[in-house]
Amino acid sequence: MQKEEYESILDYLRRLIDGTQWENHVFAVGGCCRDSVLGCEIKDIDLAVDLPDGGVEFAQWIFDKELAVKEPTTFPSFGTAMLRFKEFPNEEIEIVQTRREKYTAATRGKPSVVFGTIEEDCLRRDLTINALYYDISKQKMLDLLGRSISDIENHIIRTPDDPVRTFDDDPVRILRAIRFATRYGWDVDDETIEGMRINAPLLVHIRPERRQAEIEKIICGNDPARAMRLLLLADALPHTFPELSPTIRQKQNFRHHDNTWEHCLNVMNKVPAISPLRWAALFHGLSRRTDVVNAMRRYHYDRHDIDKVVFLIANHNATKRWGAECENMTDTDLRQLHRLCASTERFRRLLLLIDADNTSYAPDYCMPRQTEIIAARTAQLRKEGKSGFGMRRTLTNKTIRRIKGLSENVKLDVYRQFLDKLSMENPDMERTEMEHRLARFNPPKKSSKKKERRSGRNNKNKTTGKASKTSASKRSVKKND
Repeated sequence: MQKEEYESILDYLRRLIDGTQWENHVFAVGGCCRDSVLGCEIKDIDLAVDLPDGGVEFAQWIFDKELAVKEPTTFPSFGTAMLRFKEFPNEEIEIVQTRREKYTAATRGKPSVVFGTIEEDCLRRDLTINALYYDISKQKMLDLLGRSISDIENHIIRTPDDPVRTFDDDPVRILRAIRFATRYGWDVDDETIEGMRINAPLLVHIRPERRQAEIEKIICGNDPARAMRLLLLADALPHTFPELSPTIRQKQNFRHHDNTWEHCLNVMNKVPAISPLRWAALFHGLSRRTDVVNAMRRYHYDRHDIDKVVFLIANHNATKRWGAECENMTDTDLRQLHRLCASTERFRRLLLLIDADNTSYAPDYCMPRQTEIIAARTAQLRKEGKSGFGMRRTLTNKTIRRIKGLSENVKLDVYRQFLDKLSMENPDMERTEMEHRLARFNPPKKSSKKKERRSGRNNKNKTTGKASKTSASKRSVKKND
């Protein structure tokens, strides 16, 4: 929301609580205060009430006055409620009691929450830049730590309390600190990095859904490559992406000027902030498909999301042999790639990954114009109605069997391949011509040399079998003797 709307909501709240039990007890807190100081667009409004059960009870009070769109959603164990004002129906507001909390090894995903003073609430927040409070009644920003505003001005990421304690209470804050550092391009202070290193192993105790939310924001953030380097610096990479650890020391061929790790990070920063693209860029240097599958499953991505990434990785080299200026590309090649992608959106994303990869090679091996030429030729083929997108097989299995006189138990793979090749090479071919070509087509016979080799192997196996039996008999006789 714009700053004007944000200020209107705060003014509405000030007038609403004036002269009530809530006056001087309701504060805007966290991200909205940070963004206000930065002069950024306000994403959402969080309120803190420094009274026991203040979050839930204040929300209920608003509902009882018939000022809310509907009854608030409450989370009593966290002292939290969510509602929308009739006056501002498009903005969902979260209201909490000021609190203190503790994560244990057994319940690290769900902390125990109890009421705390505003000072205690301030110390339990993740970062100093998120520990500002705006006193709605007094219309005054409160910097209880005395360094939140200066950290924003000096572009420093650090914790309000001792970093070891802060990250021990909630290890997901390690990911949040890295996310904010890369979001703004700010520095993480040394003590905070050390606190991350000490608590990095605790990341495995966080519920996958919470980890996924932060990892997704990191991967789709402003500078995902720097975020990955910070994970490495904080000793958190083995506990977030263990599959990537070997790539740090993995050398590549002469076409590359970096190791696999740096190459993948460079590609990652070049593709748009689209989740499947960023994941594919990060993992495209690995040889095993199971690595990306295991990594994404660890963060509870579904099969559909994983398949998108696996497809991009599997085909990111599809155009390499076509040449820097597509001098080796044929329309048949291009139509086959269209058909493989099936949709124009999937094709577009694949080209984005290919281009980022092409331009991350050593200077002498870059191909900066290849995807531009591919896209231009694709547009021309589509205009002519000759692209491979949505190309259907013109002859059914029943028609193939009728023309070739084949029974139901005969496989049609070789005939399908022949027809697919025909349609790719001749997209304008009439059905009758295709039937005529199929009628004249005879599948290549298996090589007699292959039969001889297979026969030789069988004979050898038989001989070996006899020899083994003979040897076994001799050993048996010797043993009996």
